[in-house]
Amino acid sequence: MTTKEFSRHIENTFKECLVLAKKKNADYAGKEDPFKNFDSVKLIGVDAKHGIMVRLMDKITRIGNLLEKEPKVVEEKIEDTINDGINYLAILKAKIHDENR
Repeated sequence: MTTKEFSRHIENTFKECLVLAKKKNADYAGKEDPFKNFDSVKLIGVDAKHGIMVRLMDKITRIGNLLEKEPKVVEEKIEDTINDGINYLAILKAKIHDENR
């Protein structure tokens, strides 16, 4: 892979992640509160940032498992799980920004 191909691949990944994040946010949250589903963990005494981290760890664990064996859920490929992980990091960054403004 050349440096140009590498950069194009990274750019395409970010574009895919943004499309996915917008779709999932429409399903899970709301127009007025993009963190609605993450804030719901407060009901069990967990702050939203740590709730996001738990979901991120689920993705990291799944990626680690998929690097070792074939998935049983073939509808979600390792690339999908990686994109979810990228999005959880971006969501965490946005949540931190939101709380610090």
